Amino acid sequence: MKVLVLGLPRTGTQSIADALTQLGFGPIYHMREVGKNKHQALWIEAIDAKFEGVGKPWGREEFEKMLAGFEGVADYPPAIFPAELIAAYPEAAIILSTRDEDGWYASMMSTLWHLHTSRPADDPSPMNQLSRKYHGHCWGNDFPKNGRTCFREHNTLVREASKGRKFLDFQAKDGWVPLCEFLGVPVPEGVAFPRSDDWVEYKKMVEMQKQKQNAAE
Repeated sequence: MKVLVLGLPRTGTQSIADALTQLGFGPIYHMREVGKNKHQALWIEAIDAKFEGVGKPWGREEFEKMLAGFEGVADYPPAIFPAELIAAYPEAAIILSTRDEDGWYASMMSTLWHLHTSRPADDPSPMNQLSRKYHGHCWGNDFPKNGRTCFREHNTLVREASKGRKFLDFQAKDGWVPLCEFLGVPVPEGVAFPRSDDWVEYKKMVEMQKQKQNAAE
C-alpha cells in the first residue's frame, strides 16, 4: 500500500484516485471497486466489527481481503476506517482530501443522501445494505442534522492520526503541483488534472426534479 486517501466522499476522491493512477500509483480502491468485486458483505462485516462490536477489530490481515493488489484507497468504504487503515499500513503516505464545507454538504445532499432516502427501505440489494449501514453509523441516519459535524470530526481525526506520518491536506482544485511534490514525482506536462464524477448524471436528474417541483408549486 502506497497511498491512503482518507477524505470523505464528495471531496474529489474520484478525481484524486484517477490522478494517482495517472502518476503510476495504482490501482486505487475506490467505491466503484466494491460492486465490481462483490465486496459489500466484507465491508459490512468491517463496519459491524467497528461500530457494533461484532467480532474482532479489523487490522491489516482483514483489510487485505479486499485491498490486496491495490496500491491506494480513496472514498468510502475505506474512509470509514481512517485510524484503522493508518495503523494497518504504516508504510503508506496519507492524503486528506477536503473541500469547503458548504459545497461538500450540498454535494452530499444531492448524491449519496438523496439516493439513500429515495431507495425503498426493504431494497435487498447488497449495495443498499452497505449504504444503510454507513448512513446509520456515520451520521446517525440523519445527514441533514449530523453531516457537518461528521465532516469536521472526521477531518480532525485524520489529521491527528496522521501525526508523524507523510501527510498532505489536499483539495483537488489545487491540481498537480502540490500532489506531485508530495509524492516526489514529476508534474505531467500538458495533462489536465482529472475532474471525474460518477454522479454527474444523477445530480442532473436531481436538479431536474427540483425544477419540476418548483414549477408545480
